Order: sequence, then structure tokens, then C-alpha cells
Amino acid sequence: MKDFSKKTYQISLGAMLTVLSLLTLYLSAVLPAGQLTLYFLSAVFIAPMLYERQPRAAFLVYVTTSVLSLLIMPGMILSLPYILLFGHYGIGKYLIEENCHRKRAYLYKWIYYNICMILIYFTCFQAVAGEALRSLAWPWLLVGAQVAFVIFDFLYSRVIVLYKRYIRRALIGN
Repeated sequence: MKDFSKKTYQISLGAMLTVLSLLTLYLSAVLPAGQLTLYFLSAVFIAPMLYERQPRAAFLVYVTTSVLSLLIMPGMILSLPYILLFGHYGIGKYLIEENCHRKRAYLYKWIYYNICMILIYFTCFQAVAGEALRSLAWPWLLVGAQVAFVIFDFLYSRVIVLYKRYIRRALIGN
């Protein structure tokens, strides 16, 4: 069995996860469709670090990806959804779920998500949202954001299960 606390393992895994996050972020900027899906995919690459109980390393992946995305993305504003929500949501989710009862954790995650969505709305919504989304009235955006939270949180949890059951075994053999 491999020792996952070794620095070389953390560094190499962190580098791979950073590259995968950057690749999906870049694709979200250059492909005409699937932007939200690609932002989600860029976020889930932090999950392996969290599953291995390495929140500091996950935070380092988030910071590194955020800084590098500001440097390589075609428009800096296209990095903001990752920086303001997608990149750190998994870390926040992990810390909240580790420290709170299930119902209280869900409430705290909902509050956390909504604060992030408010930041996104006021900083980069007009630049990253499609025409149909920009034309919606505020109440519909609010309802849509709440539905998106439920889906996002559920899918993020499923990705962690997928990593645990299949991907981790394939990568490290146990």
C-alpha cells in the first residue's frame, strides 16, 4: 500500500489535478457550448485530494489553478466562476461535512453556495452567462440557482463515490 502522506505523491497528484482543471477551464472559454459542465468538471478535480484527506493540498491545487487560469485564459473574467465558486466549493463542502451534522451541513453548504453565487452575479455574470440566461428576471435566476445548487452538490458527492469505487483503485491498485 502506498503512503499518501508523502510529499512526492501529493505534489505529483496536485500537479496532475491542476493540469486537468486548467484544461477544462480553458475548454470552457473556447468551446461554444457546455460551459457550465466544463466549470463543474474543473471543480471535481479537487475531489481526490479531499478524499485522501488532504484539504491543504486541495487548497493549494485551487490556488495554483486559479492563478494559472488568470494567466492563460483568453479573458481573465472567464476565470472568475472557478475562483469565486467552482474551485473552492469542494473544499468548503468537505470542511462543512466533516464538522457538522448532516442537516446543518446542508444548510451551511446552501448558505456558502448562495454567497458565492451573489459574488458571481455581481462580478462576472454578464460576461459568462448566455443570452437566454441574461434575459431572465431576477426571481427566475434565483430559483434556477437553487436548483443548480441541489444538482451541483449531488453530482459532486457522486463524483467522490465514483473516485472511491473505481478511479482510486485503478490509479493505486487497492
